[in-house]
Amino acid sequence: MSRDNSMVGWVDFSSLERERVSQVLSMLQEKGTLDELGIGQIRDAFADKLFPGFSTIQTRAKYFATLPYIFHDYRQIELHERRNLSLVEFISRREDELARSLVSNHAGAIPNGIIGKESLDKGVSRKPSSVYWNGLRQLAIANTDLSLKEFISQFEQQVNTTQDSHEDDDNQASNIAHWMTKPADYSSSWIENAKIELNRKEAEFLKDKLLLSNKIEHSIPAQLVKHNLVDESLKVADALSSSAWQVEALYEQLKGSSISVQTKICLEKALEFSFVLEGAHIRYNLLIADRANNITLHQQLVEEFQGWFEESKKYPQRFEQQSINEWYLCAFGMEKSTSSRTRQFIENWCRLMGDNATEEQLDECVKRQAIANKGARCLLKKALSTEQKWVGMRKLEFRWPTAKTILQDIQEGLNVKA
Repeated sequence: MSRDNSMVGWVDFSSLERERVSQVLSMLQEKGTLDELGIGQIRDAFADKLFPGFSTIQTRAKYFATLPYIFHDYRQIELHERRNLSLVEFISRREDELARSLVSNHAGAIPNGIIGKESLDKGVSRKPSSVYWNGLRQLAIANTDLSLKEFISQFEQQVNTTQDSHEDDDNQASNIAHWMTKPADYSSSWIENAKIELNRKEAEFLKDKLLLSNKIEHSIPAQLVKHNLVDESLKVADALSSSAWQVEALYEQLKGSSISVQTKICLEKALEFSFVLEGAHIRYNLLIADRANNITLHQQLVEEFQGWFEESKKYPQRFEQQSINEWYLCAFGMEKSTSSRTRQFIENWCRLMGDNATEEQLDECVKRQAIANKGARCLLKKALSTEQKWVGMRKLEFRWPTAKTILQDIQEGLNVKA
């Protein structure tokens, strides 16, 4: 019996690139994110435009405030002590303390989203600082384009080689405060009293960041806040069934709203892309079901594809070359930032659909792409159990479920009495 010893590797160019790769690998470990047909890069590019700074491994809005607090904690330590204390170690220790404090302060009714609650004795393995770092930059909470590792190094060097007078929003005067901004009601005892819910000042801080950060002006969260549509969007989402396509319902709500035209077009194109590639994933899973001899799954997918196919005939323009060009323009701008093999597959799939190709031709197109994308790891090359389930992507949500949770936390925090 052979073993698949394939591994993921990359050339080690910089800590920023290592950080990006680590985030991708973390997200690939999450349920439902297997990229069997190699479309993950364009999916993520759409998500980065629609929900920049958000990721599927984020849990609650609170962590957008905790790292700024920790950096400020470090600045409060006496200079002679601070010079002998690594900022990396300090952050790690404080995040472990935060997990224990959150669990303790919610004893008896531990809410969802506390990072590290299952590993309090061992310490938090996936640190909030790494999970939220890109978001902190996108929201201009951390005013930098550096990786977390690079930023920590420069921050530590700056505060430990010059006398940091700490003069910022606490009536102190130092430009270091601009490197990492924080909510206005910082208290040295914040970690002992921490709750996963936002207080009023934290919620106001995050709302302001969503409104004022130029990097995310045309993102969905920023537009929802700007046009006072957050509550309405959350109500629409709450009314949906568990099987509903959440981001499509969001689009239906927003397409006639006052949000920017740029945002609407990007969301529309993302939904078109998702719909078109869903058909390819259904065909791929039909091939998997046949290989696994899963008759029940096969019949289910035959019916599912028929429904998708009938719907596709209502929108033939979605399979035209112009649509593909628009997807890439919306997702990547003028750059061509995805593999030519993936684009060629998408173009072939759409051409076959436009030409009313047979199911055998569609399956051959999908099979070639799956094997080219996965190689020896492709499920079409393996013996499969008759219990084999769906693999890969269905309708894409582009991180709206995560953003929805963050926005819900902010709204609830804004309603807290000051």
